[in-house]
Amino acid sequence: MKTSLIVLFSFFLSISYAQERQIIDSLKQELNIAKQDTSRVQLMVLISYDYRFLNMDSSMYYGQQALELANNIDYLKGKVQALNRMAFCNRVTGNLPKALELSFKVLQLAENHSFEEEVALTLSAIGNAYLELQDFSKALSFFKKAKLVKENANQTTDILYCYVLMNIGTSFEETNQLDSAWYYFQKSLQVFEKNKIEIVPQLYRHFGNVQFKSGNMPLALDYYRKSLQATNTIKSQSALSAVLLALSGYYQKANQPDSSIYYAKNALFEAQKISSKNSEIVAAALQLSKLYEKTNTSEAFRYYKIAIETKDRLYGKSSLEAIQAIADQEEERKKEIEASQIKYQNQLKQYGLLTGLGVFFLIAFILYRNNKKQKKANTLLYQQKEEINQKSKQLENTLTHLKSTQSQLIQSEKMASLGELTAGIAHEIQNPLNFVNNFSEVSNELIVDMVDEVDKGNYDEVKTIAMDVQQNLTKINHHGKRASDIVKGMLEHSRTSTGQKELTDINSLCDEYLRLAYHGIKAKDNDFHATVETHFDPNLPKIEIIPQDIGRVLLNLINNAFYAVNQKSKNTVRVDSPLGAGLPASKQAGGKDGKKMESNYIPTVSITTQLTANSQLLIAIKDNGNGIPAKVLDKIFQPFFTTKPTGQGTGLGLSLAYDIVKAHGGELKVETLEGDGSEFIIQLSNL
Repeated sequence: MKTSLIVLFSFFLSISYAQERQIIDSLKQELNIAKQDTSRVQLMVLISYDYRFLNMDSSMYYGQQALELANNIDYLKGKVQALNRMAFCNRVTGNLPKALELSFKVLQLAENHSFEEEVALTLSAIGNAYLELQDFSKALSFFKKAKLVKENANQTTDILYCYVLMNIGTSFEETNQLDSAWYYFQKSLQVFEKNKIEIVPQLYRHFGNVQFKSGNMPLALDYYRKSLQATNTIKSQSALSAVLLALSGYYQKANQPDSSIYYAKNALFEAQKISSKNSEIVAAALQLSKLYEKTNTSEAFRYYKIAIETKDRLYGKSSLEAIQAIADQEEERKKEIEASQIKYQNQLKQYGLLTGLGVFFLIAFILYRNNKKQKKANTLLYQQKEEINQKSKQLENTLTHLKSTQSQLIQSEKMASLGELTAGIAHEIQNPLNFVNNFSEVSNELIVDMVDEVDKGNYDEVKTIAMDVQQNLTKINHHGKRASDIVKGMLEHSRTSTGQKELTDINSLCDEYLRLAYHGIKAKDNDFHATVETHFDPNLPKIEIIPQDIGRVLLNLINNAFYAVNQKSKNTVRVDSPLGAGLPASKQAGGKDGKKMESNYIPTVSITTQLTANSQLLIAIKDNGNGIPAKVLDKIFQPFFTTKPTGQGTGLGLSLAYDIVKAHGGELKVETLEGDGSEFIIQLSNL
């Protein structure tokens, strides 16, 4: 089945390429007889576009020819379009610095001359470049700007708008915000269908990716097959390579390694047709290296080498530095524009001030002259007095407006300071709020549909829509409670100690601070992973303690445990990893780059509660990190003593924990074996 699908695609692709060549030949004939230079520029841009999947060198050549002619005849729009084509060719062939340089140049020209279509296209192209660089936040910001440009220009029925919506969904998909990704993919599909545009294969693949990550394997496979069948419509090796790689991942998860390897090899073959360096080559080669890792180490190493060499050429230090320099230049350009605007506004204010002063002096002169002529022109003085009163009112209104503006500026500064304080909390609750916003927006659209169906008398459809709305409201309620729980947890943690003992469930307290510590270290280090084990005695009675103080003790000990396993994990290479597998047996004991090697090290932290026979409560926090050296064991509870690097620890954590436990009439002990981990035991008596 897998072979027949690719053979069938290749058959249709060969037909499509033949048709595309006929179109190119026709355009070349028109180019030969075209007399107007602007028409020749447009034809060369079209030829460059149609060569994009047949021959990238030819595409680049005609883009360059179009640019040179457009410069010679000062045809600005043709210049913008030619530069866009060259930026596309450089991005596809892996020259991301040049692609971004050209795109930012095009963006500046298009914005300065209000070429709305080119502005949207260029913003989308820049977003695609940042997708290649895996900088998904920047990519999302450019795609949203492109979406806004299209909507403001009322251009929401063309294929570019469909692509922009799909790319916004891709940015969310890459960061595992699957509900948001699905929402934008659905919106893109609606625009495709509403405007009778042929659906591109990438959209089917993205639908499949969301279903795959959600665990719906049959539906994911159905979407992948639709994507594979649709790739002949746009004749793109990139689209074909991506869906073949997705199928490889599917069959890998389905435990069908032969099929997974087959599709991965085809994905790499198609990616290499595009250019010698692109992200599809890296992804396909890494997939093959992983698939061969346990069965054929030489093949695994060969493909791993391909991936690393391609990645270095694509994202090497020089490329990243060039990209950063281009981004800095663009940021500097924006700052210069903002500075120019501020300067212009300041000039307007200065002119206004000078005008006001002129008016003031004029009024003063009029008052002086009128005072001299008061006896001779009482009527004239009255009229002038009325005029002065009117001017005074205007000045008073102006002053009131200035005071109001000043108050607004002060309030803005206060809100900015408050925003800095609440940024951390906002980050924590943003994810559930995203769900609430998305589901509420979808529910609003469903309500509109429901009203339409009620008007039509289609009550079965009304019930179906009502059930969908009910499900969305349930999800909104669920994620709203999630946000509430996050805020409640933060308030509990930040609450100062009352000094009063309270009856407390130790198991719940341990579980709460274990989760708090884990999420805290995850927020600082996305690469952190550890297995967490809990062994809670279900028969523990509630005991009287100061919960905030004991909570701080638990948080300190658990954070230390996570730090220990994380440090060991960073300095350990698994024998079965790509780095470890490439070493000869004689070197595996010593590791690579000074790192220790273990065959199956899994970072693990466990917390245990127990009520002993003599009614003592024990809380044990255990890790399998590197342990504590014997030479410093007797110093760890001393104030300001720490084994962490400078700036990462105050040396007061264990000292304060020791004092808090002593104040509760208990003891804090440690058992450690250097190289194998540590266990801190809190012993509380007088229950």
